[in-house]
Amino acid sequence: HESEFRAMRKNNESFSASISFSVAEVNGKLFFTGIIRDITETKALQEQINRSERLAALGQTVAEISHEIKNPLALIGGFARQLAKGIQGAKELEKLNLISTEVTRLENLLAGLKNLYTPKKLDLEKIDVYELLAEIHSLVEEECKRKSITVDLRLHKGDIFIEGDRQKLKQVLLNVLKNSVEALEQNGTLAISSTHAGNKVEIAVIDEGPGIPAEDQEKIFDPFFTTKKHGTGLGLCISKRIIEDHKDSSFSVHSEEGKGTAVRIVMARCM
Repeated sequence: HESEFRAMRKNNESFSASISFSVAEVNGKLFFTGIIRDITETKALQEQINRSERLAALGQTVAEISHEIKNPLALIGGFARQLAKGIQGAKELEKLNLISTEVTRLENLLAGLKNLYTPKKLDLEKIDVYELLAEIHSLVEEECKRKSITVDLRLHKGDIFIEGDRQKLKQVLLNVLKNSVEALEQNGTLAISSTHAGNKVEIAVIDEGPGIPAEDQEKIFDPFFTTKKHGTGLGLCISKRIIEDHKDSSFSVHSEEGKGTAVRIVMARCM
């Protein structure tokens, strides 16, 4: 017989365990044998397998839906843009431009869904953390100047490398930085840092924006949850998935309303 139960370690930490036992008769005597196993890792592995299966099923569904919707959207958007070129009336032109804008938003939503639910193989390479962050900073530098945002770069120069998919990591970092820039008012401060300890590298993006309300913090990684007027609500959950697809990596967000938000990405250091 085998059963699962919750057990407690000496440090009062709860964990999953299983107990299997049997009774056997040997030379007229009954012997009881019991084995207790810590199955924390087994359950975690099973959850990963279940999650992969769910993602694969969702990916297939999303691919089929996207295929059916993408072509009609392209036609609607294309015709709307063509008509807008020949329209003189302000109200008619405004309506056509609105159609084009909403079509683009839906196209971005479909692309985000495909990115979230369709498994993709990582194109791994050795990446210099300093060069990567300097490149990403250059992409938002102009917008920061326009909003008079002070950027505090605290990047560790030297042989600090990670193994990752450069394009996907750029996508994540750019999304995080754009979120911070959008959250900041004029004359705000944004800090970008990289540190390392042992075999881990931490990249942090910290802003002094309004922060995330406490009631929203548990939902920030939920697909389609957004506080932006024109957001898809897929940016953070896609970013988290991309980082966690990298071995021994994590993506976390800590925020206090009225004090700002800190995003931290931890990855394995590549020697």
